Amino acid sequence: MRLAVKLAYFGDKFHGSQYQPNVRTVEGELLKALERFGIKNPNLRLAGRTDAGVHAYGQVAAFDCNDLITPRMLNSELPEDITVWGWKKVDENFDPRKAKSRTYIYVIYAEDLDIKAIRDALKFLYGTHDFLNFTKKFGEGESCVRTILKADVRAEKDFLIFEIEGDSFTWNMIRCIVTALIEVGTHRRDINWFKTLLCPEKHRERIEPAPPYGLILKEVKYENLEFEIDDYAFKTLQNRIEERIRVSGVIYKLFSQFKKCGAFEPH
Repeated sequence: MRLAVKLAYFGDKFHGSQYQPNVRTVEGELLKALERFGIKNPNLRLAGRTDAGVHAYGQVAAFDCNDLITPRMLNSELPEDITVWGWKKVDENFDPRKAKSRTYIYVIYAEDLDIKAIRDALKFLYGTHDFLNFTKKFGEGESCVRTILKADVRAEKDFLIFEIEGDSFTWNMIRCIVTALIEVGTHRRDINWFKTLLCPEKHRERIEPAPPYGLILKEVKYENLEFEIDDYAFKTLQNRIEERIRVSGVIYKLFSQFKKCGAFEPH
């Protein structure tokens, strides 16, 4: 039997999603949980890799098992920063990497940014491009041609929220795109510069990725596959997210007060 599950995780205490010996990873924790159910060779695969510090809300994993394992059963063996909330029995050859699309969200602090310039630049992302200038494997010969299906940005109070959907993404691609958009939004670079980055055969430039903590894998879509949501597991996830919001909100408010009143000045 092969099961596909939807899972969320807070990435700040993981060295990425992919298994690595001697460090804490999402795959490593999943493998340990499955081993507690007597599964030692689960043929575990994830829909996509996330770097250290990157979060996920709709990551998809698939594994082999002899008996049905529900999200609640898995969550009982997983740490609190990973929550499985959906599941589906799939064909034995199902590979979660063969997805229709993936959607990421990136959040930045939006102080003194030209949102109109950023929106104008985002329009050039639509369609199929060579994203060689936006990948960590710059110049290593691997194909970086990808198709962007959606690219949007919205403002919410002090923040800008980017949402980008594509067929797939190269290593660090979203974070590098965000860096380039910030350059446009601050007017350090213009829109024509951004356009040239999408033509690496004419212009080569290494773009450094934005910090990982602002990125989350929101959703992975498949043809003809809908997951069953476990209501109890989903509620557990919501409670864990709400607790994170409370703690992070208090910290943000605390230190923003020092910024506003100049309390860091010596007395």
